[in-house]
Amino acid sequence: MRVFIAIETSAELREKMAELQKQLAVDGVKLVEKENLHLTMYFLGEIDEHMKERVMQAMNKINCKKFELVCKGVGAFPSNNYIRVIWVAAEAPELREIHEQLGGELSKLGFKKEDFSPHITLARVKFLKDKTKLAEFLEENAETEIGDCIVDRVILKKSTLTPKGPIYENVHEKKLL
Repeated sequence: MRVFIAIETSAELREKMAELQKQLAVDGVKLVEKENLHLTMYFLGEIDEHMKERVMQAMNKINCKKFELVCKGVGAFPSNNYIRVIWVAAEAPELREIHEQLGGELSKLGFKKEDFSPHITLARVKFLKDKTKLAEFLEENAETEIGDCIVDRVILKKSTLTPKGPIYENVHEKKLL
């Protein structure tokens, strides 16, 4: 199964991000479905049942209290001049703490530690005939305050790829204190 470890935002925050996405409705830009908006902590890829159990055990070792996640500002990867992913920045000191804890446990299972740039992907860019509209969107929303929510769990999600886009299914949840 193809899996990743993620944090979900509140329905209210996803709604605000969906409103922002309306400005991105141009040819060549694939929007992330509102129900799929999330923050990826670690993408693990294909794993078997045995590894799934070990990953769940690693997640259960997370020691962190629930916290406030602030979403503010829009940007692009790899850069505003070469746009492939459009994202909302996610901020909270606890994100790095959880990422470090997970990284330590996952590395024991053979996964590589990853750099971490906390964000929620709004859209992926396939091609652009005219990047002016996206450049303006990025500039206008660089400091936009989207909102905040309380994070009270970390989730192992299964991702099934389909022609219409990925289907996510929660496999395991680690509730935060």
